[in-house]
Amino acid sequence: YVNARALWSHRNGVLGDARNKLEKAIRLSIKHHTYATSLNNNDDDEDEAAVKEARTYLQQTEHKHFELSLALLKSCCDFMVFSNNPGIDLHLKLRGKKNHEGLHCLGGLVSAGTVLYNNFPNAK
Repeated sequence: YVNARALWSHRNGVLGDARNKLEKAIRLSIKHHTYATSLNNNDDDEDEAAVKEARTYLQQTEHKHFELSLALLKSCCDFMVFSNNPGIDLHLKLRGKKNHEGLHCLGGLVSAGTVLYNNFPNAK
């Protein structure tokens, strides 16, 4: 179960920090590269390592963000499917009519698709 608050806090917290870290590393690398070329010094290994580390960290946080997005999508689809079941009929109680069966079916298929995607083994 994932709510929108978890996704929002990850987006504005860890993901934003990772993007800022990469941006700072690139700016520092450009600044050092400009200074080193003026001195004819080509010692950019530390800067390249810092940029590579920042890119790796950003990729990891983007992957986590994608997983949170999928979990939120699954939670929303599960809620839509559950609330339309006989005996619950949340849509009938709130709106006065049941949810369309096509939307009910589509929500179930999307939810099942996210489960299959999460459980499918990686190609590595």
